Amino acid sequence: MAPTLSLLLATTSMALLLFSRAVAHDTLPLGSSLAVEAFQTDVLQSPDGTFSCGFYSIYTDAFTFSIWHSKAADKTVVWSANRGRPVHVKRAAFTLQRDGNMVLVDYDGAVVWQAGGNFTNVQQAQLLDTGNLILKDTDGKTIWQSFDSPTDTILPTQHFTASTKLVPTTRSHVSAGPGIKRRLTLDPDGNLRLYSLNDLDGSWSVSMAAISQPCNVHGLCGPNGICHYSPKPTCSCAPGYVMSNPGNWTEGCTAIVNITCDHQEPMKFVKLKHTDFWGSDQKHLLPVSFYYCRNICMNDCTCKGFQYQEDTSSCYPKASLFSGRTYPTNDARTIYLKLPDRVNVSNTAFPRSDVFDPAPPHLDCNQMSIPPILEAHNTDVEEPKWLYFYGFIAAFFVVEVSFIAFTWFFVLRREVRPSEVWATEEGYKVMTSHFRRYSYRELVKATMNFKVELGRGSSGVVYKGVLEDERPVALKKLKHISRGKEEFQAELSVIARIYHMNLVRIWGFCSEGSHRLLVCEYVENGSLASILFGDKSIILLDWKQRFNIALGVAKGLAYLHHECLEWVIHCDVKPENILLDQNFEPKITDFGLAKLLNRGGSNQNTSHVRGTTGYIAPEWISGRPITSKVDVYSYGVVLLELLSGSRVSELTVGSDAEVDMVIRKLVTMLADKLEGNDESWIEEFVDCKLGGQFSYVQARTLIKLVVSCLEEDTRKRSTMESVVQTLLSSDEADK
Repeated sequence: MAPTLSLLLATTSMALLLFSRAVAHDTLPLGSSLAVEAFQTDVLQSPDGTFSCGFYSIYTDAFTFSIWHSKAADKTVVWSANRGRPVHVKRAAFTLQRDGNMVLVDYDGAVVWQAGGNFTNVQQAQLLDTGNLILKDTDGKTIWQSFDSPTDTILPTQHFTASTKLVPTTRSHVSAGPGIKRRLTLDPDGNLRLYSLNDLDGSWSVSMAAISQPCNVHGLCGPNGICHYSPKPTCSCAPGYVMSNPGNWTEGCTAIVNITCDHQEPMKFVKLKHTDFWGSDQKHLLPVSFYYCRNICMNDCTCKGFQYQEDTSSCYPKASLFSGRTYPTNDARTIYLKLPDRVNVSNTAFPRSDVFDPAPPHLDCNQMSIPPILEAHNTDVEEPKWLYFYGFIAAFFVVEVSFIAFTWFFVLRREVRPSEVWATEEGYKVMTSHFRRYSYRELVKATMNFKVELGRGSSGVVYKGVLEDERPVALKKLKHISRGKEEFQAELSVIARIYHMNLVRIWGFCSEGSHRLLVCEYVENGSLASILFGDKSIILLDWKQRFNIALGVAKGLAYLHHECLEWVIHCDVKPENILLDQNFEPKITDFGLAKLLNRGGSNQNTSHVRGTTGYIAPEWISGRPITSKVDVYSYGVVLLELLSGSRVSELTVGSDAEVDMVIRKLVTMLADKLEGNDESWIEEFVDCKLGGQFSYVQARTLIKLVVSCLEEDTRKRSTMESVVQTLLSSDEADK
């Protein structure tokens, strides 16, 4: 009896401990609140410690009221009240009011969420061991529960009725239960997966998935992208295409050379064996010869390529290239991509699929945890009281098996091989590798402890790094904690809203303690300043490159000023903040001084911003209101430097006023010369390093824009939209 007595004492002690924790942590009495300022300690916790409920930080100064799995390494969220409307870091509160209403309010008192219904006789809110947050009345009955309104996750014992729906988020979320902790989650890529928790390291692994081969997910790699297994599910661009947004395959790839029906040029076809782009067929021709199919696509300027199946003589001309995939077997399908003859793809690695890895990592179902009370039981003692216990265990086992069987037959409907489980988990990583939060430790490793410095400015230092996926990045480490945090918030606030090919892409951020970093796209050729004015620069920008830089920068600024959901002023446009990629395509960087203004609203919040000497608009110096026209002025100075090949600061040595005065005299002189018929002065004005190799039409257009952009009266100054249109018209006229 000694082992049995010891076991009973241990069980009783554990029960008392769990009871004391439940009283302290699992209930929210009537009239009580949870405050966002104390989000790390002011939480509810289920009696067994599996789940927690409170304010959950989704990014800096933004919180949801959520339930999460406490034992998972990443505190995986299972339910959120306000995932589409985060609350602020100050004065937000979750309250069980004395009238029985349970509400979530933001810093300004606005109600963000509340439990539906007119409740009476409410006693308390409670977080159960199942992960269910409930409202109980004075009779102990449940009158509201979070299980009735799931977000993207179903937990064990939670009912899935005809009216229930799951909506995917940008994060994966959880389930639980005694023994193996599980979750059935609708992930952001549209796949439904069953996850199991590793109690040793708190990590999740995919046990089963509705779609076992992620390359079959429609549009996984975006437009012009091809999904293949090598052996991991991997996205690649079709030959002749480049990735639109590195780090986010949902945006796919864009053509290296854009072809329109207005300008015909010699074309060719590139053969991709065992490859197909599902859908987007212009027509289906059967049976036809290969050459007939080829001529159909060649003579149609909207045709992007064609698929031809030799075994059936089937022809499928493609209006677009979407949902591309390759096959590890000798599939009869072959795609012929239509590309301009001048596009060289001889050194391009064509996507190919290998077979799955023969021994990928998978879930070992034999390593299931055994309840400690079973291991300690003496099987030689046959006592009737243990029959109740075994009956309970048997009942739980039936529930667990039923849950798995439901998932197996109604979700999966077929056996998933270990290699396929691994493939679907890797495929999910493909979808979630874009913009995210990085830990400081990750970035220290990526930069080899910030070894290679790329540059520095007033807001911080930029270092080169390489992420775990071997992607090169530029890390902007903001200095001065108080000031750096404000600049960090200013930049971070526009990240989710801005994407343009002429703006440097920001892939993620780090905000830990005093560390504030931005993880940005690495641009190969450095800044325009280093190439245009650098003493050791071996690159000479020709006229076409300079004109394209002027056009690209104008497009980027026009996007900021006119196309964003928010009105964005850069406030520090200069050659140092214009980077050039491997094709010398410009990308504007450094939004440390950028400010977001409501359209038509006050612009007083930019009064403390300071730009760079030589590029500052006159109204800025005199303290007049700042608008997007300050960027137009700075752009005009950049144009002046692109044309002349010299810095404006070299015009004079002195104060801002002196530089401004010299620029004014130069603009007046250029305006006078433009009115005359003599154009010989243009060659003297354009950078002599070009040796006279430039377009007079385009040069005259750029000089006119310099005069227009540097107008002292902001009302007469051009807009960036009009600048873009002028440059496009000049480019067409010169062809």
